[in-house]
Amino acid sequence: MTTLASPARRNFLKSSLVAGAWVLGSSTIPMLDSLAADEASKTVSPSDSPFDFWLSMDGTGVVTAYTTVTNLGQGTHAAIAQIVAEELEMPIANVRIQHAPVVKQFHREWPPGITTFASAGFNSALETIAPACAAARQMLLQAAALQWQVDVKDCTAGNAQVAHAATGRSLPYTALIKAAAALTPPEKPVIRSPKDWKVLGQSAPRPDIPARVDGSAVFGIDVQRPGMLMAVVLHAPRFGSSLQSVDDSPALAVKGVRKVVHLPNAVAVVADRYWIAHKAVQLLKPVWQDGAHASINTAEMRTSLLRAVAAGDGKLFPRPKKQKEGAAETAMKEAGSIIDTSFDVPFLAHATMEPLNATVEVTAAGAQVWLSTQSQTDTQNGVAKALGFQPEQVQIHTQHVGGGFGRRLEHDFAIEAALIAKAAGATVKTIWSRENDMRAGYYRPITAARVQLALDKDYLPTVLRLDTAGPSLLEYTRVTNSPARDGLDWTYIMGWFGSTYKFPLFDTRWTRVDFGVPCSYWRSVGNSQNCFFLEHTLEQAARKAGMDSLEYRRRLLQHNPKALAFVNALAERAGWSKPLPKGHYRGFAMNGNSFLFSAHIVEIAISKPGQFRLVKITAGINPGVVANPKAVEAQMMGGTLFGLSAALFGEISFKDGQVEQGNFDSYRLVTLAQTPVLDVMVMSTGDRPEGVGEEGPPSIGPAIANALLAASGKPVTRLPLTQAGWMLVA
Repeated sequence: MTTLASPARRNFLKSSLVAGAWVLGSSTIPMLDSLAADEASKTVSPSDSPFDFWLSMDGTGVVTAYTTVTNLGQGTHAAIAQIVAEELEMPIANVRIQHAPVVKQFHREWPPGITTFASAGFNSALETIAPACAAARQMLLQAAALQWQVDVKDCTAGNAQVAHAATGRSLPYTALIKAAAALTPPEKPVIRSPKDWKVLGQSAPRPDIPARVDGSAVFGIDVQRPGMLMAVVLHAPRFGSSLQSVDDSPALAVKGVRKVVHLPNAVAVVADRYWIAHKAVQLLKPVWQDGAHASINTAEMRTSLLRAVAAGDGKLFPRPKKQKEGAAETAMKEAGSIIDTSFDVPFLAHATMEPLNATVEVTAAGAQVWLSTQSQTDTQNGVAKALGFQPEQVQIHTQHVGGGFGRRLEHDFAIEAALIAKAAGATVKTIWSRENDMRAGYYRPITAARVQLALDKDYLPTVLRLDTAGPSLLEYTRVTNSPARDGLDWTYIMGWFGSTYKFPLFDTRWTRVDFGVPCSYWRSVGNSQNCFFLEHTLEQAARKAGMDSLEYRRRLLQHNPKALAFVNALAERAGWSKPLPKGHYRGFAMNGNSFLFSAHIVEIAISKPGQFRLVKITAGINPGVVANPKAVEAQMMGGTLFGLSAALFGEISFKDGQVEQGNFDSYRLVTLAQTPVLDVMVMSTGDRPEGVGEEGPPSIGPAIANALLAASGKPVTRLPLTQAGWMLVA
């Protein structure tokens, strides 16, 4: 192995030959040795030096790029492959994307460690893999120029080869690997500007789709290990309850059952096969010790939350530049009119297609965990702590993920699987049943909000007073992220301070009301409900002003020409100005910030009071710079349907402390027959890319609510719509 550049500063690129492949990254050389070893002998060798990116080119010209972004089905790996093809000037068919090993060398500052959330995948890759590829391209050009004794400026890269037009010579990259690897990588490689993109910005096919369609993709639930046993878990029926006692004998009498494992809040049966374990666990009659919230009911929770926001005694969010408590109070008193509405939304499940599962092997030396996860580092740390190991003794094997939406940021199920495997003394795959998945947490928090929007004589906002109440997901989540600030859960103000609209003054407060129910991040987090609260309030203001919905929004977007252009383009796409048939109504809602805009325009038809049909949905998104338009379109479609299900039907409710929903018959998702024409507009008018994975869920619900307001004249103050007196008909 040849190592020519090893600067002491962090994140400098290093170039090496490892087993005939050219590797380029910022890792320590021992790390490169480790990665070059085969899978069976690979060891984990932690280091304090950070490692952001790494790629290799083998003797056949295939480039492999390692990423910390989990393949959740969102298409980011396709965009990363486009980055490699773009910067290296090579066919995308020669590019492979692999998930990085879960070791410290790959940890990133944001998202922390190895974690996938906040729609940060493409930006993260653009900041790391793109410079590495640009450096590789420059080194290949330099290697050719040195060999031909010509000026490197006269050499060009394209189709995986370097050419010198003046002499007509050319060499494939594979012939230049050894010479390029011996060069010192550029300290500041220059990546291409979006205006010069040739591969990025195009709708390249997603390489993971064929395997997902033909079933060859391996998800966590598909993992097979020699001698593996299966486990099924029965959790306490109420949150906060603990296992007091259980007679194991009925389960142990079932042929094929190997062991019954007692856990603090659950009991598990380990058997030769899943359905044997599933049958046996049903025979157990555990005695549970109830906790403090054993008798909670949804109706009582709603009452306490709405009472809290009506009282207005919540803690003020400490944002001095935005919050002006005294000035807001004065402006409220001087307002010409006030829109005053109280809302509430329920707990929501993530309802992933692939139930939670993990396969674990535990030995005296450490543990190996195969699972579908968004949060590799936290899982590694959590399992290590539970088993009494150091983090480097736990090896995480990342699999394809059958839906995350935030649920797989938590690692409770992995810890549980590890404890079961350790107790069983065998390799065990633990699978949560759908009912277990639905009833054992975590959820989007139940929330109430009172929004008071003061208007001047022209019906423009002068101050927005927001009182919210609910449990804090930050107190429950095990995800490494920004903690609560000054005792305040910042997710409650998502989408308010950073809204695309402009409000002169804010007064935002939060009352913590906890019910002992585990909460966590849910796709789009606080925006999922705050957009509903805000947009339905603005719609009422528009009606108060006697204005068209979009004309009113345009008045609030005069400071942002790009947002205004986006709204106008979406209105044109949806035919907003065209007359509607009798009984048809439209609704608009928008989510975003100063750089990213997404919105929906829906058309509904009222068949009779309390019933409506979805006629058409027009969705729009402008994330600034678009890497793969079809992938963004697909993301917006998926986000729209995810949010549509929640708005129409989504609710986790409690009766006598127990979750009432258990499967998709009681936790409904929108069906194909109920889905109308869904048209997506993708715009690209910015100069930097913004994440798109969180868009869709926030604005589809309020767009429908605003259409229903237009139809009935009555605000929608509660979701899901089935609880607000509205029923969808096909």
